[in-house]
Amino acid sequence: MEDLVDLHLHSTCSDGSSTPEGVVQRAARLGLQVISLTDHDSVTGIPEAQQAGETLGVKVVPGAELSAQYGGRDVHILAYFVDHTSDSLVQSLALYQDERRNRAERIIKRLNRLGVKVQFEQVLAKADGASIGRPHIADVLVEGGVCFSPNEAFYKYLGYGKAAYEEKYVMSPSEAIGVIHQAGGVAVLAHPILYQSDDILPGIVEEGIDGIEVWHIKHKPKDSRRYEAFAEEHGLLKSGGSDCHGDARGDAIMGKVQVPVSVYENLKAGRDQRLSM
Repeated sequence: MEDLVDLHLHSTCSDGSSTPEGVVQRAARLGLQVISLTDHDSVTGIPEAQQAGETLGVKVVPGAELSAQYGGRDVHILAYFVDHTSDSLVQSLALYQDERRNRAERIIKRLNRLGVKVQFEQVLAKADGASIGRPHIADVLVEGGVCFSPNEAFYKYLGYGKAAYEEKYVMSPSEAIGVIHQAGGVAVLAHPILYQSDDILPGIVEEGIDGIEVWHIKHKPKDSRRYEAFAEEHGLLKSGGSDCHGDARGDAIMGKVQVPVSVYENLKAGRDQRLSM
């Protein structure tokens, strides 16, 4: 069987349910050769994941998933091969962390005004030092008996346009790409199918994106073929992964997106070429 990789994974350092070490352990059991830990607006899990990877024989690419906005739409940009100790990256992500906390507080206030009894301290405890996100609030709502499932929490309260929804702090794609480049990484547009229209893609190319996620759990084969053709037409790097958040965040999908190790090798070559320019 061809060596496979998974370059889009989350841990408890953002909204995943497995620790960074646990993510690597599962990858090793599945026989994955290379993974990337791409927590939302966080690189804090990288040292733990890399240490586990050295022990278990899994290459761990240091990564993150940054929030941005383009044309009024939220978009996510994957960072690969970043220096996770870079001052500029750490400072930018610290701003994201502060804004995530502020957003969570605003959501809690909205829920309270709706008569939903939930406290911000409960959300802090659930996040346990991780990058705070709506899934943590959803977990608290489920544990408090307000909702039957996280999906119901998003449908009733937390999803876009719902009663407790609050906008989040985001950069423009060019700003996020600049942060990634300054940290020595390459920037890849995540899961394009989720933006519901490909009409934003040429504009994001103009913003300076290095690549596009061709293979993703939400991409049907026809979608992957379309994005692969788009990447080739625009000279973009290609990436792919499951976007797995762990057992407690839906199905255990790590490794189910068939991404060959050559994708990792080409991404690395693209990063090396960019740094040499």
